[in-house]
Amino acid sequence: MGSKRGRSVIAATSIFLAMSCLNSISTTQVGTSMLDSDTFCISDQYIMQSYFTTQSSLNESEFRHLHKECSENIPYEDVPAVATLQHRDVTGEGSHRHLLTTIKLRSFHLQSHLHELVIVERLPLGVFADPFELQSLQQRRAFRDVSVFGDTDLEQPSFRSNRSVVEIHVEINGNGETSVKLPLHARYQPIGESGYSRVEFGEPDLFLCSRHVPNQEHEQRRCLVLSVGRSKTQTRSVVWEIPAGIRSHTEYVSVVTFVAALLSAFSILVASLLSSKVESCKNTKEL
Repeated sequence: MGSKRGRSVIAATSIFLAMSCLNSISTTQVGTSMLDSDTFCISDQYIMQSYFTTQSSLNESEFRHLHKECSENIPYEDVPAVATLQHRDVTGEGSHRHLLTTIKLRSFHLQSHLHELVIVERLPLGVFADPFELQSLQQRRAFRDVSVFGDTDLEQPSFRSNRSVVEIHVEINGNGETSVKLPLHARYQPIGESGYSRVEFGEPDLFLCSRHVPNQEHEQRRCLVLSVGRSKTQTRSVVWEIPAGIRSHTEYVSVVTFVAALLSAFSILVASLLSSKVESCKNTKEL
């Protein structure tokens, strides 16, 4: 009887020890996975720079794997990677609008050595940002740094263009709240049934990075990927309805355009004939 009870105790102890070992192994694996996915290092001035060196257009699946691992001599900061999207909306009128975004960082981010907030806006088809306009805003210190990647041909209509990406760098202020006003412009939209083209903006990608030091060789900066949460008041999607042609009106527009062009050509012809007659009359009188 005693031997049976002893064997039961030994078996229970062995099972307990085995489960403890499994739990410790699984916790270590999860921690390593979170470290690999939440932090990465860059050696360029911009996060998107290395991606668009090899790619001509934005591919969502490949975009997710652009992060590089850090070398061991780059310090790791164990801070929760969370930011709150407090407000996001498209403001303005006509074909030139502003994408207004307000971001709130947690207080522990302010004590971090990652002093630069990087906002990556993957713009939807149908809108673009003017690189020259953004450079002008940077010179006026609206941003610390900014660049546009992808399709920067401003004259292409929507159906012939590709998506573009805007990367904005801003300094973190004392209260951890940052507002960014990004000027955007609508491309010429394809004709449809409703007369409007619906463009929906997704959430931005947010990163905390160490500062870029100009002219420093072999620079390697650590960046932290921030998980984006929404405030209670920011629940709806951000949509821009851009005016477009109505398909059922194309025949009427074509006829009116043809008639207007014909009348304009006829008016020019009549004006040139009258002008030549006036000149001939003047010459006759002089003789």
